[in-house]
Amino acid sequence: MLEEWIRGDNQQGNSGWLNLKGGKGRYLLIIVICLGLLALIWPTGQADKKHNNPTPVNNIESGSSIEGKMVTDLEEILSQIDGAGKVKVSISLASQGSKTYASNLRNEKRESKEGAGANSKQTREETVVRDLAVTSGNHLLIEEKSPEVTGVLVVADGAGNSRVRENLTQAVATLLNIAPHKVTVMPRKAGI
Repeated sequence: MLEEWIRGDNQQGNSGWLNLKGGKGRYLLIIVICLGLLALIWPTGQADKKHNNPTPVNNIESGSSIEGKMVTDLEEILSQIDGAGKVKVSISLASQGSKTYASNLRNEKRESKEGAGANSKQTREETVVRDLAVTSGNHLLIEEKSPEVTGVLVVADGAGNSRVRENLTQAVATLLNIAPHKVTVMPRKAGI
């Protein structure tokens, strides 16, 4: 029955609402199928909202924002140490950190010969193409190194007490994974 309908050979003749034997009917069927396929593969905005989007390459965090976040986190944690009081932190960074992305390496070699015999000319061309690997529309991040900390200054109300000073030094050295001699803890000036 379906075959008869497609061919247009029904018992009522060619009076069906869609005559696929004619050019218009076939074009209409092709358009409907294409629209259906397009509707199936068309991305919706809802799918993007469900996934956590990694940071794109051109939205790299600046060093000041990384440093600012580190300072804020340290101040919050150190102020909770018994006897520390109000805490202010300054961090010196040697670098801003680095990110390593996956890449695809493609070698292309071309050889061509022109002429014959003694007048022949041979040409070789090698091209190396390196593209960043992309997954889900974002560059594939292999490794991210944190900024290198060269020194930390901590100013705290309770730093006049040697025990509090030692606790603050150990906390900073542990949190930032640096040697304790790179941490200086000073008492806050009275009245500030």
